[in-house]
Amino acid sequence: MRTDEIQFSPYPLGNKYLLLVQLESVVNLRQTLSYSSMYNLYIGNNTKRIYAENRLPTFIQSKLAMINAIPKDDWGMEQYEDYLLEVDCYAHRKNLKKHSEFKHIGWQVSDSMYVIVLDEDELTELKGTSIDTRKESQRESQKDS
Repeated sequence: MRTDEIQFSPYPLGNKYLLLVQLESVVNLRQTLSYSSMYNLYIGNNTKRIYAENRLPTFIQSKLAMINAIPKDDWGMEQYEDYLLEVDCYAHRKNLKKHSEFKHIGWQVSDSMYVIVLDEDELTELKGTSIDTRKESQRESQKDS
């Protein structure tokens, strides 16, 4: 998949969002020849956040761990990632044939592409917007009185 063409992530689905996550291996040449994993999270408006594996938000780490616990062969992944279109990644019915319990977690699309299901608060956190739950609570209590 050509990541410069990604335009729909995060894809809205009801009250959830489908977020594309791309795994990249990076070679570290400064020290001994070592590989590390970087994660590109496509959060919208032609914007992506890049995280080292140990810096990923915990809600993303836990969902990726659950997805990776399933053998790759069980996901029905695309063989030819170069021909994969972004809209194919969001076809959750196709990707969840064997594991429908993952419809609120996410799935693996190819060797390097994942779809993670997020709620609005998680997406807001990724975008860097803070949420003051006290203000929400105050608004709710004022509506009730």
